[in-house]
Amino acid sequence: MSIELIPQEPEEMTLPQKDVQDLHADVIRMGEMILRMGNLMSAMERRMQELEEKQRQITASHDDVKCLNDLINIRVKEICGKYALPDPGDERAIRAGIKRDIKKRYGIKDLHDVPEVALTAVQKQIDRWTDIRLIMKRRELRQEAGP
Repeated sequence: MSIELIPQEPEEMTLPQKDVQDLHADVIRMGEMILRMGNLMSAMERRMQELEEKQRQITASHDDVKCLNDLINIRVKEICGKYALPDPGDERAIRAGIKRDIKKRYGIKDLHDVPEVALTAVQKQIDRWTDIRLIMKRRELRQEAGP
């Protein structure tokens, strides 16, 4: 749409009334279109949140939990070997520490409640887990108990 300015006097120019009405109608249509787009974006955001929540509700399978427990046991053996903690009580404490940290990170009560989408992250957490305070505490308890 082209708007022509019609000179009335040399210093004063105005738009024809029809062009002003068309321009006003276009602005109103654009505003309505922006509102509809905003409503669509809000609806998409709600749907995405619902899908994310449903995805978080899908938890680890029995086989996944078995695999996590196997990884935990491997990590416990590595830590006990590295820090010279031969006592079965040390293994239990470290195993409990790893599980405690996983549960704390994901706000869950049991490994079966780990979200399926977080399994890879949990595996990495297990592989990288080290709680020096717990390890040192176990070593001190062993030294206090004597050889």
